[in-house]
Amino acid sequence: MLSTARKELAESLIVSIVLGMVTTIAKWIIPNETICSIVVGCLLLSILVVLLLPQIYRLVRSYNTLASYKNFHERSQIEHQLMHQVRDMCLEMLVSVPPYTTPTPNPGCTPAPYPLLQQNRDKIITLLERVAQLFQLLVPPGTRVWACIRDRRADDYYYTFARAGKYNPNRSISSLPMHKDHSRTIRCLKDSLKDKGVCVLISGSKMGEQMWETQRNDKYGEDKSVMLGAVLTKSWDHQKGDWSNRKLAWIIGVCADTENAFSEKHIPLMQCCIDMFSMLANVMIRSTYQGLTSP
Repeated sequence: MLSTARKELAESLIVSIVLGMVTTIAKWIIPNETICSIVVGCLLLSILVVLLLPQIYRLVRSYNTLASYKNFHERSQIEHQLMHQVRDMCLEMLVSVPPYTTPTPNPGCTPAPYPLLQQNRDKIITLLERVAQLFQLLVPPGTRVWACIRDRRADDYYYTFARAGKYNPNRSISSLPMHKDHSRTIRCLKDSLKDKGVCVLISGSKMGEQMWETQRNDKYGEDKSVMLGAVLTKSWDHQKGDWSNRKLAWIIGVCADTENAFSEKHIPLMQCCIDMFSMLANVMIRSTYQGLTSP
């Protein structure tokens, strides 16, 4: 592949040679110098237009792409604000419940997921498929996208509960749980939520040790670019006028096998998805609570 500078030099040489040939032929065919100069000038303009057309096309395409991204980002920001406000209004009107809690396991057993989450596993996978399909439309061509959900269990680890999309099925064999405090990736997500008020973190296996906790599944190359979303459960305290019983119950991940597949412009749309999963998680714990307290 020729570098840009070499391409420009080659194009200049070609133009010079063609122009010299055209000038010589024109002088030989057209004895009148004025007419000859006009013909040569028109030919030169034609050559320049032909050479510049690809550049002009790229500039127009880049401008349209930037305008489209700007419009997409602004629209998805508004959608997120709308979804977030509706979610919070609904929770304020719902009954307060204890924090999200899963069953305590028997000694030596793996902690079980939240009962209603397990009962709706197939539906959760369908939701993850929709999320993967949504972001598949927004990544570079040829990129494989998949989505997953990790749920927090009684031992304070987040386990991969389900996956959907284009991923290697062998991931489940070597998938390790991530501790709420000891996992570097989860700490970064919680810091983003605490310090910036942003429930989405852009990470990935190519982001370095500060942003990513090395996993055995990294060998598949399917998480070079990752968006992580914090799904919170909480209750509205009418006496204090503030949220209580907050807990990071689930973590939604959208993963791609291409580096830098996700950027800041994707965050508002991911936040919309997180708000929907948050509504689902909050309805689940209230449904369970009402079932336990019903006579």
